[in-house]
Formats: sequence, C-alpha cells, structure tokens
Amino acid sequence: MGIQGGSVLFGLLLVLAVFCHSGHSLQCYSCSNPTTDCKTAINCSSGFDVCLIARAGLQVYNQCWKFADCNFNDISTHLKESELKYHCCKKDLCNFNEQLENDTFLKALKDEKLQGLKTRQPGKKSASLS
Repeated sequence: MGIQGGSVLFGLLLVLAVFCHSGHSLQCYSCSNPTTDCKTAINCSSGFDVCLIARAGLQVYNQCWKFADCNFNDISTHLKESELKYHCCKKDLCNFNEQLENDTFLKALKDEKLQGLKTRQPGKKSASLS
C-alpha cells in the first residue's frame, strides 16, 4: 500500500469516526427503588436530557428524566406521589440527595438557572423557586 492507499484508508477512518461518534450522554444517579443514599450512576438513554431527584416524605427518587416533563404534574403522576419536592439539572451526577437539603442549592438554583424545585401539598398552591 503506497502513500495514496494510506491516504484513502486514513480518509475512510476519519469519516467512520465522525459518523460513529455517539456524543456525550448525561450521567445521572438512578436507583430502581427510592433510597436516601443512591450511588448507582448510569448513562441516560437518548431523549433523557436532565437528572431528576424528587423527595416525597422519606422516599427519595433519583433517575434520568426529560426536561420537557420536569414539572410537578408529570413527576407526581409518574411517581404516584401527591406531595413532593423535586429538582432537575443538566450536569453529570447532579441529582444527589443533598440537592434538596442544602441552602447552597437555593443559591445555585438562581445562579445556574437550574429548573424545578417545587413543593405541593394537597389544598395549597405550589411554591416555585426560579
């Protein structure tokens, strides 16, 4: 294989690398059962573009989620919880338990334009921080 053959091979490899590049998928903590100490990190499937953490009483849910569905109605329906706090974020492994407890989170919510911390109780209007 001469110089020309090597150039063709290099070109083909370059084209394959461009077409096969899958991009970066978001990593989130995700546990199949609600737990206060979720340490399982997964790569989110296509279409899941935020990490979700939600707390309903003592139950804490961590999982990949869709930004378009990051609202009280969709989350409470999916989790079958009528009262909850939740937080959606777009950085790898950002849905850790302290997100719902930490005062610095409230500052980060404003500074980083994070979405979705809300609390709703039956018979009361929801409170929203944004």
